Amino acid sequence: MSSATGRHETDVLIVGGGLAGLRAAIAASEGGARVTVACKRKSGKSGNTIVSEGGISVGSPNVDPEDSLECHYEDTLRSGKGLCDPRLTRLLAENSEKEVFALTRYGVVFGRDQEGNLLRGQPPGHTKRRSVRTESGHLPKNARGLSITEPLLKHGQKLGVTFLDRTPVLKILARKGVIYGALAMREEEERYLTIDAKAVILAAGGAGQIFASTNNTADITGDSYALALGAGASLRDMEFPQFYPNWGISPFRCTISSVMMGDGARFRNAAQEAFMSRYYPQARDMATRDQTSLALFREMQEGRGVDGGVYLDASGVEREVLETKYLHLCEAMRKLGMEFGRDPVIVTPVVHHYMGGIVVNENLESGIAGLYAAGEACGGTHGANRLSGNAYCECIVFGAISGARAAEFAKGRDRPAPADESFADSSPTGDFREDGFDLADLRRELKNILWTKNGIIRTGDTLRSALEEVMRIREILAGGNLKRPDSLTRYHEMWNMLDTAEAAVRSALMREESRGSHFREDFPEQDDENWLGSVFVRNAGDSMESWFEPAAATIPGARGKPDA
Repeated sequence: MSSATGRHETDVLIVGGGLAGLRAAIAASEGGARVTVACKRKSGKSGNTIVSEGGISVGSPNVDPEDSLECHYEDTLRSGKGLCDPRLTRLLAENSEKEVFALTRYGVVFGRDQEGNLLRGQPPGHTKRRSVRTESGHLPKNARGLSITEPLLKHGQKLGVTFLDRTPVLKILARKGVIYGALAMREEEERYLTIDAKAVILAAGGAGQIFASTNNTADITGDSYALALGAGASLRDMEFPQFYPNWGISPFRCTISSVMMGDGARFRNAAQEAFMSRYYPQARDMATRDQTSLALFREMQEGRGVDGGVYLDASGVEREVLETKYLHLCEAMRKLGMEFGRDPVIVTPVVHHYMGGIVVNENLESGIAGLYAAGEACGGTHGANRLSGNAYCECIVFGAISGARAAEFAKGRDRPAPADESFADSSPTGDFREDGFDLADLRRELKNILWTKNGIIRTGDTLRSALEEVMRIREILAGGNLKRPDSLTRYHEMWNMLDTAEAAVRSALMREESRGSHFREDFPEQDDENWLGSVFVRNAGDSMESWFEPAAATIPGARGKPDA
């Protein structure tokens, strides 16, 4: 590892090269700012966007004549179990149609039937057929998100956006509550890079990889949340990871859209029983993701599962619908000599999305001047449970708004003083000893702890044990003895995972009730009298503090006091 530190100057730095980051980059560039995107892997081909099924929720009579933005807003609030920030939820609904279909300006194509009508679907939790998707029939089943990221990447390049790939950001630099840059690592050059920036947008996704069972890509390690904490910002609702019930594990591994349940698919157990009516007599297989994941887990827990999951029976979906909306799945099964809708498919719940995240207001400001967030990095929009398609919508809408706001902020600001390089000087770039820990082992251990003790079902005992284990791994990592210099990026990444894991466990331990995706077996009922509100966390010196605020607080995070 070279001790030399390079320097880069920009107006707006965006951390993350997925859908939210790309949309923010375009908006900031169109706002007149010099824009740099720093991506841990490769811009447009990293993060969860590319492996997503690509459904986008748009509440509009132009999509479903019976729909409206108000209906979309109300469905989202209802799904959030009282914890959504209404300002953010309304921002999402009111801007969805305008921002989603504006993507056609950048070359994004939406899927349509032979008559030219938008392909629509109604995922569980939505009361209308408002799910649309981009045209991606030519792409493999695990890369369909490229249909939206590739056009945005090309447009960003045309606008002159600078893309720094394989350049993970290690620290956001702030002075007296104002952002002035970041420290990153140029992996291919094996050196640090200090970035002088007037504004920073965190758009590096969620934290699925802190759990052993997830459908997130390997680079989604809580970077957005850890970087925000390090800069002085607060997080909220970190006890609410979303468990996705439709993760295919046989005969192939991929995300299977929950829209299919609205088209007639059913879950069945080992006895071929359509069991969802036992748990949710009215909603049945159209129950929300938090409800469905818990039901699937119970079936497996009680011995009625099938090889680690349950059956997804698509025989009730019309063949024309299967061959149009789910052609990629039909083709994947035909390659295996099977027929989708006839032969068995097994699915299981996994960690999918993070409802919690950085505390932001309707301008996507974090409370640290010049620090913004977009996409899954944000908390507050979804509350205790997210509806299908609202994640893509959030990336697009909040990406556009954060980019425009950051550019406006940068315009009115003088060039900040050069970023401090002392962090790079103190990082473990040398003195690598072979008697140190094994990063891969620590990572696996942390992931197993979070999945088994802070997974679909939690208790106070499992959470306290999880917190002890997280703190023990922190002590091991603090030794700083790396086996190889090329482990340095993973070393910083592991710290991000630990910061996020601690925030998640502390939040889950504080919330002594069950709500949405947070199920406490020792507190199995939803308790609106005591817990209708959000848990917040922030760094305080060398420790992390958590506190609770009722939902009636005017500005989330503004009036809360940390617990002593």
